[in-house]
Amino acid sequence: MNATTCPPTEPLVLDLYRRHFDELRHFLGRRLDCPEAGRDAAQEIFLRLLINPPAVDIRNPRAFLLRSARNFLIDLGRAAQSRPQLVVVDETDPGLVDPLADPARIVMARQQLRLLATGIEALPAKCREVFFLHRFDTLTQGEIAGRLGISAKMVEKHLANAMLHLRRLWAKHSA
Repeated sequence: MNATTCPPTEPLVLDLYRRHFDELRHFLGRRLDCPEAGRDAAQEIFLRLLINPPAVDIRNPRAFLLRSARNFLIDLGRAAQSRPQLVVVDETDPGLVDPLADPARIVMARQQLRLLATGIEALPAKCREVFFLHRFDTLTQGEIAGRLGISAKMVEKHLANAMLHLRRLWAKHSA
């Protein structure tokens, strides 16, 4: 399985973005004493999550996101300390372009998030519910079966259908 054909973390990042972007933006804006810097920092964190997804399952997505923000602030502080002096530069120099702030890259990432959100929304209601409980609430298949009053085999079938649907959608639009 490679990240081009099956992005397992994009739905998580989309959910994190929907649920916590404003909170993260305000948190970072207060810490950086600048609302615009807070927005930029929050976008940077989400782009980093898309580019370099976490290697382990996230049990508490909100706490994970806030920890990522704190780590980002620590990185900013370290970077500021390692700069010996400020140098005035020509802002129009093409060599100064930040590849993560590339508008085309941001547009593409947003399109990918919309595609996955649309794919998830297109799932049948029960399938979508099982998918959300498993991927976002990190419930086991047995816990989902108990909560929804269905068999574990049916939970497995719903998860397989959801993943197959999203993989096909991703492969279709990535080609």
